[in-house]
Amino acid sequence: MKYPYQIFAASLLSFLISGSVAFGQRGCATLEYHNQHGMAGTAGSRAFEEWIQQAELLENDKHVQDNDELYYIPVVVHVLHNGEPVGTDKNLSLERILSQIEILNNDYSKAPGTPGFNTQAAGADTRIRFCLASVDPNGQPTSGIVRVNTNRDAFDFNTDNATLKGLSIWDPNRYLNLWSVKFSSTQYIGYAQYPFTDSIPMPQPIPDVQPDGVVIEYRVFGDVPAGQSGPFPSYNKGRTATHEIGHYLGLLHIWGDGFGCPDINGTDYCEDTPKQANFTAGCPASVNSCNTGVPAMFQNYMDYTNDACMNVFTKDQKRRMRIVMRNAPRRKTLFTTPTQCGVSGVGDLAKQIPFTLYPSPAQDELKIQVTEHQTLVSYSVSEITGRTLFSQPAFGGAGTIHIGALPAGVYNLSATDASGKIWHRKFVKQ
Repeated sequence: MKYPYQIFAASLLSFLISGSVAFGQRGCATLEYHNQHGMAGTAGSRAFEEWIQQAELLENDKHVQDNDELYYIPVVVHVLHNGEPVGTDKNLSLERILSQIEILNNDYSKAPGTPGFNTQAAGADTRIRFCLASVDPNGQPTSGIVRVNTNRDAFDFNTDNATLKGLSIWDPNRYLNLWSVKFSSTQYIGYAQYPFTDSIPMPQPIPDVQPDGVVIEYRVFGDVPAGQSGPFPSYNKGRTATHEIGHYLGLLHIWGDGFGCPDINGTDYCEDTPKQANFTAGCPASVNSCNTGVPAMFQNYMDYTNDACMNVFTKDQKRRMRIVMRNAPRRKTLFTTPTQCGVSGVGDLAKQIPFTLYPSPAQDELKIQVTEHQTLVSYSVSEITGRTLFSQPAFGGAGTIHIGALPAGVYNLSATDASGKIWHRKFVKQ
């Protein structure tokens, strides 16, 4: 739905009416976070919406073509725990963290055969992908996971934002910071920093924009095993991160945080999302939109439905996110340092890594299948620290690497193609 500029005072009241979480309702605190901190020039504000329209016009004038190249975003996950052993309670297991990255990629790619697939005419593969960073801010190899013993059980959204992010953060110009944390209230399960425009002078350092990223309640992080989602059993499939990263990339709630159908200020600035009166909770069979005979798109990731009911980003939402990725401060620099995602060289951003690895996790054998008419000549396996463990020749296409002797953990596989280009992927050995 696309209407005149959103009025944030109205949006805040709408949030207080509809966005404060009753039990069983998705608790996104992004809008309240931004209104609370009074940050001008962020997504949804008049200044931002004028800026994004201008950015699109300038791209058109310069004949900038969005040729659907893949945009890779390196992610660092900051696991904030209270001294629990790895894999228990707040100190999330490696499998949970990897499952969240996989869910993001499935959802943002509309991957066939996954819960992220849909058959809606407006549905889109955003061509945005996520990986755990393989290079840290000092240029050293990394798993992309930082575990921090905070010596406290929980954090308050209203008062602890700077505190929790200050415990561990990487350069937001180069990484998507993703914090896993326990909130002291069950009112919220996540919030994000909207992108902001550089068209409005802002004080330096930018208040509460410096710790840029996304915060997720740990009990809804990744594919949550049965019985571990606590008071959030409807949000156990990792879609909170999908939703909040949508905000991080410039998307608004699909109902526009307005006052129902008559409110022209209730908009998400996307023409292919039917206008709806309010958020949708639960997992309904159908919901009416504000347009007669047109159903609401309650399956959209930017609504409030249960995780199991979400599976759509639209073409307009894709366009908006990609404009933000190319133009907004702290977004346009994320994919200009591709070695952090294991892609060797800026020119390779338009290409997918030309092979797949399976199964994941693997136990004794790791299978390799070339996916893009490439010829691979050799493989090598190394530790996350960069120490090479062994190498072997490849034979063009499918292959098998025997990994039974490796200890359980995360490893890098590097594959060299016939041109000498080296491609990198992580895998997990159980």
